[in-house]
Amino acid sequence: MSVLITGPSEGGLGAETAISLAHANPALLILVGRSLSKIQPTIDAIHAVNPSIAVKFIAADLSSLNSVREAARKIVDDASITHIDVLINNAAVMACPYELTVDGFEMQFATAHLGHFVLTKHILPKLRASAGAGKPQTRIINVSSLGNTLGGIRWDDPSYTKRPEEYKPWDAYGQAKTANVLFTVALNKRLLAKTGIRSYALHPGGIYTPLLRHMNDELMEEITQRVMKGEMQLKTVQQGCATTLRAALDPELEKEGEDGVFLSDCQFTKDPELVAPRALDEEDAERLWGLSEELVGEKFEL
Repeated sequence: MSVLITGPSEGGLGAETAISLAHANPALLILVGRSLSKIQPTIDAIHAVNPSIAVKFIAADLSSLNSVREAARKIVDDASITHIDVLINNAAVMACPYELTVDGFEMQFATAHLGHFVLTKHILPKLRASAGAGKPQTRIINVSSLGNTLGGIRWDDPSYTKRPEEYKPWDAYGQAKTANVLFTVALNKRLLAKTGIRSYALHPGGIYTPLLRHMNDELMEEITQRVMKGEMQLKTVQQGCATTLRAALDPELEKEGEDGVFLSDCQFTKDPELVAPRALDEEDAERLWGLSEELVGEKFEL
């Protein structure tokens, strides 16, 4: 099995996912991150589990579309990467101060959604090669969160450039995490019938990871009240990656819910306290697809 994971830096959910996968002896793990220095501890941990696993590091800044396109080109052109069975779009930024990327997009929306939109498009041939070989588990996993309930897509101003004074870190995070789920809905509509590739989104749980680096007491109190009902329930990183692993690997998922899209605690759910109905809306999924194409300046065609 060949698996690509974005954002697998030390201590995070992506790293633990990669390390856990190492126990299953995959043929190849492709780790996409900002720099080798950030990813090397994860590579070392993988090889501590199984030194025979092939690991490829691909440098990419998910907030820069040019960086993502260059990384995707390297993946597609690499003859040793014959196929990708599972793509795990994991990288994200959470509740950061207002910042625009080099392309002029709000940082959270760009990193969690637009970067993955472009990456998925450009490496799709490698995923289709897996599906075309009759492999039963070719999947695209978009790591969302309970944060999707915090806010929907700002259709007329997703990057707050028209009204920057309206920026609130958790609302912008909600937009980014809603986009992860809507992207999943749209991918299934386009890919499942034609290629057999399935896409799932998920909430891994509340976990203390480096993703919390922008957190302060005020932001922590706000998120606790808005989505945790006053009580912060935390998982370990190992517990947190369990839902990602099930979404990526378990062949029983299709039997449990043929139209299932979103998982929490390793189970399909449509509980509105976990996944907002707007995040599963097919019309909004199509609208986001069109908006994303417009923003990145290229069509995502099969």
